[in-house]
Amino acid sequence: MGKEDYISTGGSLKLKGTKDGGIKKKKKKKPATPDPTSELKSRTASAKATSADGLEEREEEEREEPEDPYAGKTEAERRFEERKRKRMDERLKKEGIKSHKERVEEFNKYLSNLSEHHDMPRIGPG
Repeated sequence: MGKEDYISTGGSLKLKGTKDGGIKKKKKKKPATPDPTSELKSRTASAKATSADGLEEREEEEREEPEDPYAGKTEAERRFEERKRKRMDERLKKEGIKSHKERVEEFNKYLSNLSEHHDMPRIGPG
């Protein structure tokens, strides 16, 4: 191996944002802002015109369109939600309204009735 294999190409790494001749970042140009007074005048004029119209339109929409829970859903999605709702209703009827304390007591009673695997008698020689 000759000396050519270990010769460096020269120069250091160039990092963004350093003072010493690194790579320069391009500056972003900000869009020109319009005059604030003219913008304020246009806002107030348009707000006065649309406030009366907007209220009337909202009231009409509320009267005409009752919210449909199935709007924009496929037939399969509707059937799925219907089955899910029915299952939930059945579960609530079966369980009834129990407090957390009652559920814990019932669960503890169930656990006390279970036999554990190490309580089983030995089977076989020995």
